[in-house]
Amino acid sequence: MEVMGASDEQLFLSGTHTRNNAAGGRQRILGWFGEDLIRWNSWTIILAGRFDDWNNFNASSICTPVFGTCTSPSVLYPSRSDLAFSPRLSVLRSLGRNVSVTGSMYRAFRAPTLNELYRSFRLANVLTLNNPFLNAERLTGAEAGVNVSMLQHKLDLRGTFFWSDIVDPVENVTTDPSSSPVLRQKKNLGRIRSRGVEFDGVVHLNRDIQISAGYDFTAATVVAYTVPPGAVSLLGNKVAQVPQNVFTWEARYWNPSRILLSVQGRFIGNQFDDDQNLYPLGRFYTMDLQIGRNISRNLEVFAAAENILDERYKVANTPTASGSLFNIGPPVLYRVGLRLNFPSEKY
Repeated sequence: MEVMGASDEQLFLSGTHTRNNAAGGRQRILGWFGEDLIRWNSWTIILAGRFDDWNNFNASSICTPVFGTCTSPSVLYPSRSDLAFSPRLSVLRSLGRNVSVTGSMYRAFRAPTLNELYRSFRLANVLTLNNPFLNAERLTGAEAGVNVSMLQHKLDLRGTFFWSDIVDPVENVTTDPSSSPVLRQKKNLGRIRSRGVEFDGVVHLNRDIQISAGYDFTAATVVAYTVPPGAVSLLGNKVAQVPQNVFTWEARYWNPSRILLSVQGRFIGNQFDDDQNLYPLGRFYTMDLQIGRNISRNLEVFAAAENILDERYKVANTPTASGSLFNIGPPVLYRVGLRLNFPSEKY
């Protein structure tokens, strides 16, 4: 995979075009993946591994003054590369016809994006600086769960406990909260830990009607952080934009010869928009509706409405000189379209 990104910006101060800035670069990631599945009696074991080689090159940030001066010099960034190995072990054990337990251990990584590495941006009274020296995030995690089927498979239940540690997570870190604009920068925060549980259930009322629901509890906190001189410690803070409670549900009637109808609801609990946990976003609840019908074997007509309750919820809480600026999520959105399905061939 190769990504090329460029940002050409015209910067203004009090209505005056002061300078232009062009930033960007290229990122190439090569990956090799292998997997093996082993079945023995009531056991199913999956062994997998992925090896990645990522490279950043041809990166620069060029400032051109117009009616002013450049606040930072033009830079040609050096090329960088790194390697990562991501193994995974998953186990499933059947304890009978209706109960099974699962477990998995894994490692993963995420390379910083071109946007995080090379592009600075400003929103309201917050200036977020890029960081061309970011390291890749590396995750170590584990899961354990149980699956239960009841009432002749009309009721399926699943519960999972998960734990993960992310080393060098890329976050927007506030470096000077008292300045104007407030200064933040993309940084490798140190270490964050997420622990929680997931519960899911599906009720099959008949062949065409089913009701499902799920609940996620996630405690994501900062557990390691080297505090720069004069900065605020983030130890114990909640990770920005990660809600602690999420509840979803769906009721669906699925009969292609008659009608396809689904109603979905989603509750998102409190979360913070910043690393210092000063700007909450609040909780909200939204609902979506979709209806459709097959007009031929391979063609379906559908209509959908998102946020049908017209909930006005916050998606960003940005500090300004006089308080906070809230970005509000979209109102009711409607979509109408045709969906063409290509049937799979059977051999």
